[in-house]
Amino acid sequence: MKKRSPYFTYILIIGIVFLMTFIDRIEFLKPLKNIVFLIWIPFIIWDIIERLKYRNGKKTNILRIRTNNDDYNRIFPFIFGTILIVASYFGLKNIESEKILSYSILITGILYLITGFLFVPTGIIEYKNDKLSFANGNNKHTIGIDNIESIELKASDIIIADRNQKKYNVNFMNLIESDYQEISEFIKNRIGNNIEIKNVPQQII
Repeated sequence: MKKRSPYFTYILIIGIVFLMTFIDRIEFLKPLKNIVFLIWIPFIIWDIIERLKYRNGKKTNILRIRTNNDDYNRIFPFIFGTILIVASYFGLKNIESEKILSYSILITGILYLITGFLFVPTGIIEYKNDKLSFANGNNKHTIGIDNIESIELKASDIIIADRNQKKYNVNFMNLIESDYQEISEFIKNRIGNNIEIKNVPQQII
């Protein structure tokens, strides 16, 4: 399955909110507002299941690594989940005709809080079909392991060099020295010592 961008969820949910703003203005679309959040709930549940699998060691072909966006991604579910729960409370209290919508928003808000408690870093290294994939949001590179010459690890970058000396950069990382060891072990445990891994911590100024 093709992996979604970690920002896909946030963009889509904000788009849904804007869509619902205009639904009330178009008569034949009004019935849709009661199912918009009901349709969205399975996607959040799927995300929660994937996080649980990773945290419980069931996704052994994937390593999650720190990025510069993790602070935002860590706090956003709590902020947005709380907003949805408060909105649903006022909806249930004041708008009798919108109970289905209000309950859908309430469930969505609770599920978002759960994703916040199950936070995982958004950077990804994946080993699959004799290829290594490195991703941070939409910045993704997939390279056959036989074609990888070296991997250089820095605080803010992962630099992959192939055997033709072409380099691929995964930027905006937020790695610390313990991550270098974890990444090295992840790669070596799956493909051996065939790839040179350069650990070059970025000097703090």
